[in-house]
Amino acid sequence: MLKNKKNAVIFSLIAMFLWGSAIPLIKSTYEVLQIESYDTFAKVYIAGIRFFMAGILAFFYAKIFGKNKISFSKVNIKLVIILAILQTFLQYFFYYIGLSNTSGVKSSIIQASNSFMIVIISLFLLPEDKISINTIIALIIGTAGIILVNSNQKMGSGFKLTGEGFIFTSTFINALASVLLRKYSKNSDPYILNGMVLLFGSLPLIILGRFLYINPVVINLKAFLMLFYGAFITATSFTIWTIVLQNHSANQFGVFKLFIPIFGSILSVIILGENFTIRLFIGLILVLTGSLVLMKGKNKKSGVTE
Repeated sequence: MLKNKKNAVIFSLIAMFLWGSAIPLIKSTYEVLQIESYDTFAKVYIAGIRFFMAGILAFFYAKIFGKNKISFSKVNIKLVIILAILQTFLQYFFYYIGLSNTSGVKSSIIQASNSFMIVIISLFLLPEDKISINTIIALIIGTAGIILVNSNQKMGSGFKLTGEGFIFTSTFINALASVLLRKYSKNSDPYILNGMVLLFGSLPLIILGRFLYINPVVINLKAFLMLFYGAFITATSFTIWTIVLQNHSANQFGVFKLFIPIFGSILSVIILGENFTIRLFIGLILVLTGSLVLMKGKNKKSGVTE
């Protein structure tokens, strides 16, 4: 179904919406669990539990939606290990530590560079994925929208390796993982692949978080339900994204990742009561415009009129 470009676009936006909804969810989960802002490894521990649950859920997806019986023979174990280390463990290890040492504003702007990173990495690892002028224009317009959303916030000064440096590292790792998925996962079962990547990658997060957190984490029923929804977000969005990248260009569809901070900001307004500003509205328009430029360019190139 996701081989069709229109369907792929729709499901990509669903995945970005889910990832965006994780932003207010994570903040709310920390409040319910009473995790202090300085207790970084408590956050790492919670992330590990969430990804472990997501891995189990991905196997349920394999049972329900998979065309064939669950089989590990169709999964590239080397790719699983690489993605477990990169996409789950290292990405979120650097992300949570970095987020504790810099502002959310700076983090959003740095993460907006993810799409550019995908394009640049694709130049070296995916030479068959041609980069069009429309892709570049779409990236510039969309990134301008993200920067505009945050332009009225206090940026702070200076560069901190364990802050902005770690967020940049996390963003680069995420982009690299997206390109590796595109290059090597075509013959893998997406449900099994994601299940294994999430399970294996969650274990070092759980172990490190458990032994290095400052205050013990007690998970009550409300927190468990929030973690379960977080697991649903992760399992569903990663599975959709894997299937999309198995069938479509990483550098073109990578532009849709610009929607994550936009959706996150809008949902934070709705759920957390944060202010809806004219900058947020204009930023959304710019990201949408960038996406339309991209899709128009693809349709012209391929002669698609659907």
